Amino acid sequence: MEATTAASRAAVDAVPLRANREFRLLWVGQALSDFGTSMTALVLPLALLSSGYSTSATSTIGTAVLVTAMVLRMPAGYLTDHYSHRRLMLVADLARLVTVATVAVWTYLDRLPIALAVVTVVVAQVGVELFRPSQNATVRRVVPAAQLGTAISLNQARAYAAGIIAPAVAGVLIAASLWLPFAIDAVTYAVSALCVLALYRPLRRAEAARSARPDGGAGRTAGRDGTREAEAGGEAKEEEPSGGAKEAEARGGTKEAEAGGGAKAAPPERFLHRLTAGLRHVVRDPFLRTLAGLAAGDNFAFQALAYALLLGIGREHNGAAAVGLAMSAAAVTGLTGSLIAPFLQHRLRMQTVMAAGPALAGVMLALAWYTGSGIAFAAGYSALCLLTPVNGAVFGTILATTVPENIYGRTTTALGFITEILQPLGPLTAGLLLAYLSLSGTAAVFAVAFTVLAVVALLMPSPPAVPDTEKATA
Repeated sequence: MEATTAASRAAVDAVPLRANREFRLLWVGQALSDFGTSMTALVLPLALLSSGYSTSATSTIGTAVLVTAMVLRMPAGYLTDHYSHRRLMLVADLARLVTVATVAVWTYLDRLPIALAVVTVVVAQVGVELFRPSQNATVRRVVPAAQLGTAISLNQARAYAAGIIAPAVAGVLIAASLWLPFAIDAVTYAVSALCVLALYRPLRRAEAARSARPDGGAGRTAGRDGTREAEAGGEAKEEEPSGGAKEAEARGGTKEAEAGGGAKAAPPERFLHRLTAGLRHVVRDPFLRTLAGLAAGDNFAFQALAYALLLGIGREHNGAAAVGLAMSAAAVTGLTGSLIAPFLQHRLRMQTVMAAGPALAGVMLALAWYTGSGIAFAAGYSALCLLTPVNGAVFGTILATTVPENIYGRTTTALGFITEILQPLGPLTAGLLLAYLSLSGTAAVFAVAFTVLAVVALLMPSPPAVPDTEKATA
């Protein structure tokens, strides 16, 4: 049995990602969806401004996105762990298709009302929060563990590529007609939904685990609430337990009480307890706890630096063109980082990868402070964009290979919630720094901050080893 399982794993691992049908479907669908979403994010504020709304009113859509993301982040992880990933992704795509198509039609017929714009960005963010953890969980199941780093890097690369291409295409389409970018975005959601619908069985790794069990794999218990996951028709379905023995899962949260030689089911746990299972897993795990704190600091500093670049250079003569060039250069470096991530993550220690971006940014920003150069300031931002995808690939691989599957969605969304909770303070911090300091003085503050983050990264604990159960299903 072990020899057969090893041979099966070797055969799966030998298949390159470009020949992996399920991964290819997900990647193509989301590449088009990212492209359309990037266009809508740029065009929607312009459509409101052209409809006569003030800049302060237009900015409400940004607040709506932020609030929606914070409210839904952890509930989305719960849904990912308890419902069909394919069904959640379909609902997300179809809901966004309807709202964006409505915006396209309304913009074609009349001026766009701000209420519709707010509803659109809220539904779009709901779709993002539902789709992202479900997609990550599906990638974990359809891609062998040895190829996860490459898969995550390719997923990041498509987002950066969309950020490079979409603004230019949006500018051409706006010149033709304001409603065209929204219509194309709706089409991309339709294509993404079709790609998700065409998935076969995104559960290869789970099936390998069942076939490796001595009992032949009659089923798989799901987690804290005692539900059992039955797989049929390519989707993970849940049904109430019919009694009998329940299998305890490591770190997953089911409790096994043995009495008289038999297994006794634990009573159902409260919804809030199940909802926060991922958050509690992060808090209990020393590595994830440290990672969350450091990533929160990195994201806050990154967001503040982006707005300092936008406001500090943008207020200078010909600043708008300079900012546009800097952002385009950052997108190119981000794409480059996504492509080199698989190479670096297998050759550098995780602590070195984590420290490299802040350290390089700190050097560039110290140079900006010393010379007063706006180019050096922008180079510091680009340095972060270059190595952020490498960090993402490393962390994504660690999470996909060490977090128990039955709380994977809740754990990743809990990490996302913690690491992004300080981001709203970034723009405010940048504004305050520039109000009291020059651009070079602001660069000095950021140079010190990123140097501290680099030192903390070097002192991080090592990630946990891959459990034997995860190796068996890789």
